[in-house]
Amino acid sequence: MAIINGRRIDPRSIGSGVKGSDLARYAKPGQGRRAIMESNGRVETIQQGKTYQPRELVDKYGRGAKITTMPDRSKGHSFGGRRSAKSKGIITEQVIDVAEHLFKQGIDFDEDDAHWMVVPNFRLPQRWHRIAERSPLMIAFPNEYPALPPVGFYLMADIPCSPDGHFFDGVGHGAWDEPIRNGWKWYCTYIHNGAWQPARNWRDGDNLYTYIHLVKEVLGN
Repeated sequence: MAIINGRRIDPRSIGSGVKGSDLARYAKPGQGRRAIMESNGRVETIQQGKTYQPRELVDKYGRGAKITTMPDRSKGHSFGGRRSAKSKGIITEQVIDVAEHLFKQGIDFDEDDAHWMVVPNFRLPQRWHRIAERSPLMIAFPNEYPALPPVGFYLMADIPCSPDGHFFDGVGHGAWDEPIRNGWKWYCTYIHNGAWQPARNWRDGDNLYTYIHLVKEVLGN
C-alpha cells in the first residue's frame, strides 16, 4: 500500500481492501497517540483488527483517505449523563455571567441538565465570510466540568466547510456526538491533558470565558 506525501493513501494501491494494522503501521503513532483516518469529513480511530473496504478508504472525490495520528482521548470525559449539583451550579453561574458580559443578545441554555449552551447568532471572523458570516455556536459541557474542559465546539451543519479543514461531520477526542444527529458539525479544538486548570473560585482559573476566547482564537487564525 502506497502513501502519497506521507499522509494520503494512493487509491491505486487499495486493491480489495487494507488491514487496519497496516494503516496504523503507516501512521506510526508515538507514545500517547493513536492512528486515525480522515475521509469524507469523518474522523475515526483505526481499528487494527478490521479490514477496511475500498469504499471506506476513498472519499467522494476519489482521493485516498488521510492517515495520521492524534493524542489519546482525555480520560474521564463523558457527556449527556447525570451531572452533580455542584457542576450544574458552576455551569449555570458561568453561562449567566457570559450572557451578561459577552453575548448580551442572549444565549440559549439547557437549564434542566446544563449539558449545552448556544449563542444563536455568533459572528464568525472575517476569514470565514466567503463561506458564512454568522452561525449558531454550541458549547457542550462534559459531566465532569469544570474539572475537565469542553471538547471542541459546534457550528450548524449547513456550513459546507471551514477555511482550515478542522470542521467535521463526526467527532473525535471523546467529544459528544449527540449534536451531530441534530443538525450540527463539530469543530476540532483539543486541550491537552493537564493544560486546563480550573480553580476553586471559578473566576480565578480556567472557565467558560477561557474556552470562548479559545473558540474565537481558533476560528480567527
